[in-house]
Amino acid sequence: MSAQTKTGKTVAIIGTGPAGLMAAEVILRAGHAVTLYEKKNGPGRKLLIAGSSGLNISHEGTAQDYWKNYRGPAEHFQALFRIFPSEAWLDFIHSLGINTFVGTSHRHFVEGLKAAPLLRAWIGRLSEQGTTFQYGRELTGFERRADGRIALSFGPEIHEFDAVCFALGGGSYVAPEVPLRWPAIFRENGIQFKDFRASNVGYEVEWSAGLLQEAEGLPLKTIVLKSSLGEKSGDLMITRYGLEGTPIYHAGETGEVLIDLKPGLSHEEILKKLRGVKENLAPIRRVKKQLSLCPASLALVFHETPKGILEDTEKLAHRLKNFRLYLKGPRPLEEAISSAGGLSFEEVTPTLMLKKFPGVFAAGEMLDWDAPTGGFLIQGCASQGYLAGTGMVAFLSTDTPPRSGLFQ
Repeated sequence: MSAQTKTGKTVAIIGTGPAGLMAAEVILRAGHAVTLYEKKNGPGRKLLIAGSSGLNISHEGTAQDYWKNYRGPAEHFQALFRIFPSEAWLDFIHSLGINTFVGTSHRHFVEGLKAAPLLRAWIGRLSEQGTTFQYGRELTGFERRADGRIALSFGPEIHEFDAVCFALGGGSYVAPEVPLRWPAIFRENGIQFKDFRASNVGYEVEWSAGLLQEAEGLPLKTIVLKSSLGEKSGDLMITRYGLEGTPIYHAGETGEVLIDLKPGLSHEEILKKLRGVKENLAPIRRVKKQLSLCPASLALVFHETPKGILEDTEKLAHRLKNFRLYLKGPRPLEEAISSAGGLSFEEVTPTLMLKKFPGVFAAGEMLDWDAPTGGFLIQGCASQGYLAGTGMVAFLSTDTPPRSGLFQ
């Protein structure tokens, strides 16, 4: 029996990323008919891009602290990961026949590291459950009719549904459509929308010619980046325009930041090693001899350190632990892994329904929140899709919404 014959209620979901697909999963299991619309000619474009170099789908962490990795309303994320935690998301992926594993970085990956098998299995199951897919359909407007049904416009075509979930994604990976067209639809309906801005993106640094000649394309290995946003360990890649890598994605901000180039040693231990060299060597030669810095770190110290510090052992030891860099600003939005900004949380209820449009829900990166890379982004989208799905089920029915154990 198809979902449509169970209840007679119809639901539209706009977007085929993790948020939209998860909302569809929940709604189908409640017996409602689902039509999924996608502007592109195939599903999950951003998921496939994210998985091109290794798809991490979640991150280890205790349920009570998981929400702290997210920038947005704390009360929303605290509740979100009680309703659909990382364990529930992993259980769901396993139910698709996809295995996962935990890497040394505490990230959860899909076996094989590619997004395509996960997306293929997910789309396949939704199709088997009766989902209708409409590709190449761009949303151009929506309104709530007097009878409560939601009318969606796709150019000259108008389709009506009992409820709708928007999962339109964020502002990254959108070129050549700059600026995005769909935010205007929400603004025209009186809904607060903050302009998208780059997040999880590289930052620009004004390097010397000598540094670029020696170290462009090389990684600063096992460093710790510190800023007012916190600190993050990992590797940073020196590029012609600045820096890329997980630490800058987590803690990068315009202005001065500090890099600990030797986090495994204290300042005192570094100083002892440098002073312990018996040969009459310059301080920078002592660093090269004693500290096993990677080539990029050595080049950074040599080319980007004032001469007075390079010639003073104690000052140089301090600089290795507190290397000051000025970040001029983030790279453009179209280069970003994700975006901040979007639909204001003031516009939605705790179940992600638009306050001004009963029956219309929103989930995923189109909302004004952000998270670092490492599985947090896709986890947040999947969890919000589940929350929106349960909210739609509750809106359409008096039945008790499904719980996070749905896929176990």
